[in-house]
Amino acid sequence: MAFKPSERRSVKIESTELDLRPIMNMMCILIPLLLSCSQFVKNTFIEMKLPGFKNEMPGTHTLLDVKTPEPKRLNLQIVVTEKGITIASRFGVFGMEQSVGGPTLPKLNNRYDYEGLKKKLKDIVQRVESQDFDDKRAIMITAEDAVEYQSIVTIMDVVSQSATKELRDAATGMIVKEPWFEMIGLNKFIL
Repeated sequence: MAFKPSERRSVKIESTELDLRPIMNMMCILIPLLLSCSQFVKNTFIEMKLPGFKNEMPGTHTLLDVKTPEPKRLNLQIVVTEKGITIASRFGVFGMEQSVGGPTLPKLNNRYDYEGLKKKLKDIVQRVESQDFDDKRAIMITAEDAVEYQSIVTIMDVVSQSATKELRDAATGMIVKEPWFEMIGLNKFIL
């Protein structure tokens, strides 16, 4: 015999929704925090000098006997100050014979001498082109804090357009001109 449920007892089934806002707020804070604390790639370089192989047989050389030649570096730099533009390398400052202690290209009428810079760089490229410097196609531009950003950008444009190198394209066989200074670096002026 089946019993009929009592009608006095009423069971209300309430639907409750899960409130995910506190968990989502916590995730919105934790994920950027964890990402900012994590380190994705860590490059480590260890310079090692291993001992040479020593062979006791006469007439053989050890690895210690072979000396690698030091690379020849030019270290060409352009220093931009409020007084003008100075061009220097590891051999000295270019144009020191004209003005003692001053910049290579002083400011003209409160403007930098961009045409003079272009001529000087062409002259330097002609002198350096046949020599075997490792960094003859690299130049570093250093500027004072007081120098306007537009002046630095204009100097970079002048450097890239000052001299070209002709190369033969392997695919088409045509001669292509590319800027001589393929690596232009920027540096901060520190006294």
